Amino acid sequence: MINIFKYSLFRLMRNKSNIFWILLFPILLGCMFKVAFSNIGKTESFAPIPVAVVLENTPNAETFRATVEELGKDGDDQMLMVTFCNEKKALKLLEKKKIDGILYAGDTVELTISANMSSAQMNQSILKSFVEEYNVSASIIARTLATHPEKMPAVLDNITQHREYCKEVSLSRSNTDTYTQYFYNLIAMACLYTAMGGLYVAVENQANLSTLASRKNIAPSKKQFVIMGELAANILFEFILNLAAFLFIIFVLRVDMTARLPYALLAIFVSTMTGICLGFFLGTIGPKSEGAKIGMMFAVIMPCCFFSGLMMGNMRIIVEQYLPFFNRINPAALISDCFYSLANYDSMERYTRNILTLLLLSFVFCLGGFLFTRRKKYASI
Repeated sequence: MINIFKYSLFRLMRNKSNIFWILLFPILLGCMFKVAFSNIGKTESFAPIPVAVVLENTPNAETFRATVEELGKDGDDQMLMVTFCNEKKALKLLEKKKIDGILYAGDTVELTISANMSSAQMNQSILKSFVEEYNVSASIIARTLATHPEKMPAVLDNITQHREYCKEVSLSRSNTDTYTQYFYNLIAMACLYTAMGGLYVAVENQANLSTLASRKNIAPSKKQFVIMGELAANILFEFILNLAAFLFIIFVLRVDMTARLPYALLAIFVSTMTGICLGFFLGTIGPKSEGAKIGMMFAVIMPCCFFSGLMMGNMRIIVEQYLPFFNRINPAALISDCFYSLANYDSMERYTRNILTLLLLSFVFCLGGFLFTRRKKYASI
């Protein structure tokens, strides 16, 4: 069995197709994901809001002039781009959509906007909030000066201080990027692609499918030991390939998947084993030709990856809503959920459940493969 394991490793090292699908293809797809998602979610710098200010001959208007001039100063925190003008010019600027609103400063401040400027709705909302806050503050200051001028310093301090009435509390261990889940599913796909190695183990031990299998079947070595040695070699070699792809994603593409790294590596090992056992099981059933078996393998794996969210990020949530049991047995969903739970939950319960389910699936697939292999007898080799 040790010799079978050793020579199986040598054969796997020369299998270029296997190396491409398990190592190079996930790396190439990961690079595409990185390029596609690199600029999503980045906040754009705030652009000053263009406004026209029409001043009346009142004390409040002069105070308001000083306020908007301060907010219109050049700098990183500039809020307004102010144009002081008369009402006629201001209306023309608004009609030509060169400004987002007109501020009329008299005894109170009023705002005029255009309903035809849908692209400026956000800026118009900001201006509305600014005008409301300014009028409330001006009213408070005026009443304080009239009734309790001695309290003016405290009132001004209260108005100018920015208070936070809400506290942000994270429900997870980290602020996970929404698009990191695509990389979780990419690792899941790579682990399931190892099914091709398990499928070849099954095919190369069926005498009616290959000449190599014919020679194996007449050899004195027990068939079960041969298969176990080849499966073990596949698990080790393809785990190394998946590990290399994983390290490329976290260290070269800089995708944050390092949460509880030893457990992440365990998840990759168990997932690789599940993929190989799945391929071994599929290789022992179904069509007799090798090409048809490979087609059947992809027909099983790709829907699993789709429903776990590889092609559509919220697909696993949709499945959870309408068919939650499928997420509990879908290997791709279980693998991606291992990484998700490591990154977002303090408890290891969800991760442990996923790992145990993957181990159970591996056992069922492997047992089924051995049962189907033992039942095959050949009248002539």
